[in-house]
Amino acid sequence: MKFYKTLFVLIAASLFSCDNSKEKLFWISETDGERNDLLFMAESTNVPNLSGDSLKLFLSSDERKGLDTSTMQYKNFGPIYTTKKFKVFVLLKSIDSFGRDYVFLVRSYNHQWNLIDSFELAIWDEVTKKYCFGSINRNLIIERKCGEGNYYDIRQITDDGKIIMTSDYEP
Repeated sequence: MKFYKTLFVLIAASLFSCDNSKEKLFWISETDGERNDLLFMAESTNVPNLSGDSLKLFLSSDERKGLDTSTMQYKNFGPIYTTKKFKVFVLLKSIDSFGRDYVFLVRSYNHQWNLIDSFELAIWDEVTKKYCFGSINRNLIIERKCGEGNYYDIRQITDDGKIIMTSDYEP
């Protein structure tokens, strides 16, 4: 009987781990009928706004210089990946403008909190009519689709935390 239990566990594990590269760490799905991940995550989340020392950790000095907290807010959705060299976080930037204006940023930082790189994963900008949706998987492949059509922007976070364009991946 023990043999069959072990066999079952091995078969189940292999079925669920066949394609680990597709396992998403964070995603914002494209609008589907009445369901919209981006607006839900931006408008219904209980994540508090970053302020004070937290802003100093997550924003560069240039970003902090021009920051008007009455019109622009940042939220930290937390770390989604950590290595010995860097950490990857997802931030939400909300801009109080003439309509909904949200950007989900994937950012990498070294362990001294220096920004390594940043990429706009998902965008909802009613003024410019720019709408992008994307995901990042466990292999640090970022897929983003903007507008109508089948154009995908594919990026990868390298071993040193840089976010680069890649053509080695098919969505």
